Amino acid sequence: MSHFFKKYFQESSNPLLTGLICGFYPLVFYFSNNFSAINSWEHLGFFLLFFIGIPLVVFTLASLCFKYSEILSKYKPHILFVLIIMTVATLMSQAMYLTIKKKLLLGLLIISVLAAWKLHAHFKKLLVIILLMSILPTLDCIVKIIEHEQKMEWAQLPDAIENVKFKETPNIYLIQPDGYVGKDMMESDLYHFNNPFYDWLEKNNFKVYENFRSNYPASLTSNSSMFAMKQHRFGKVLFPSIDMPNARDIIAGDNAAIQILRNNGYKNFFIVQDEYFQQNRPKSTYDYYNLNLDEIPYFSNDNNVKKVVFDDLKAAMDTSKISGPRFYFVEKLLPHHIHFSASKEEERDTYIEKIKEVNTWLETTVNYISEKDPDAIVIILADHGGWVGLGSYGEMFSTKDPNQIHSIYSTLAAIKWNGHLKEGMDDNLKSNVNVFRILFSILSENPEYLKYLEEDSSYNLKNGTFYKSVRPVIDDSGKVILN
Repeated sequence: MSHFFKKYFQESSNPLLTGLICGFYPLVFYFSNNFSAINSWEHLGFFLLFFIGIPLVVFTLASLCFKYSEILSKYKPHILFVLIIMTVATLMSQAMYLTIKKKLLLGLLIISVLAAWKLHAHFKKLLVIILLMSILPTLDCIVKIIEHEQKMEWAQLPDAIENVKFKETPNIYLIQPDGYVGKDMMESDLYHFNNPFYDWLEKNNFKVYENFRSNYPASLTSNSSMFAMKQHRFGKVLFPSIDMPNARDIIAGDNAAIQILRNNGYKNFFIVQDEYFQQNRPKSTYDYYNLNLDEIPYFSNDNNVKKVVFDDLKAAMDTSKISGPRFYFVEKLLPHHIHFSASKEEERDTYIEKIKEVNTWLETTVNYISEKDPDAIVIILADHGGWVGLGSYGEMFSTKDPNQIHSIYSTLAAIKWNGHLKEGMDDNLKSNVNVFRILFSILSENPEYLKYLEEDSSYNLKNGTFYKSVRPVIDDSGKVILN
């Protein structure tokens, strides 16, 4: 390797190697920061063409220009000095911001041109610096690849519930308003809102579950645990993260809950508002998706595709080509969690306004389902709390305030059983992870499956010196763990 680089620095520059080095750092940087959302073979092919292909073309064309133009050849070191900086900077602009920052790049162009008059002879050293910068993101990518390829032993179920046979097969709607807290938290000092929606639910024959909570603080970790019907504790990996390995493949791809439903003749519908759960193009296992993978751009910011969820649900319900009992997962990105862009009071006020908006949407949606499918089981279940009361994203991992912790995990859970509930079988329904196990036990009229309920603890990450560690923050009985 040392001989190779010595030869390269002694000879004239190789445009292919130069292009490869200039594209490699932005490539591994982008993958290391977004791996779980772009870990498909399609993404790899696209980003190789983009991050490696573009600089290869740029430096190949530059090499041809130097070959056929004496004037350009005379200033070859100067041009290459500027070209290396600008190529890497432009690709990094796309990798970091998903856009080309024109003013920033223009300023950098001016600086690099001025610097080239004195430093042009050292243009090859820029490549060494770029290679050195690539070491950490490359190592990070290797770790993430290993984490994603590990067998998910945590997802193995402890009993034979995968073979459960339902005695009743009503249509099931699981409606997920993102970040909607329960009544006790909504009326607390942090939220301080007398929400009429809980009374509306009870008047419309919903059973509202009090002091309900999610097991994880964010959508990917919460929903992957719920659909897998298991506690994963962030996947049991070396560097646990909110962006958990394989979470999207579980939620929008294959999982224990969908397998059980399929085994009992159900057709499964996946209806969401944006591309977040499908960014990494998971294998399609649901029978119906309202969002096709070809609609998702490779450079996705979680906000490129917006669907009208109610209209898509109506269209799915009217689909006559798919026969059999149906399960619908319907996600609405309201009220959503706070975004730490204003004061705590302003964030709280914005959240309450979104609560009012999603209440109207939920009432309209439930009324439509009740009219068209009156015998269905309708589950309204948020994925996590609203985070109101927190002052920053980092505080979510460090707070020891019981009220703030409950704000992270408090979850709206209400079910319209429509006569399918067997008395007492939902007595231990306290958190998201056990929703499907209890549902399947009720539909099969088999309480034996309830012996294997997961513990209802809630987990978070704790900031460490070099990485985050997993810690329980609420125990099985609902008590906040402060130490």
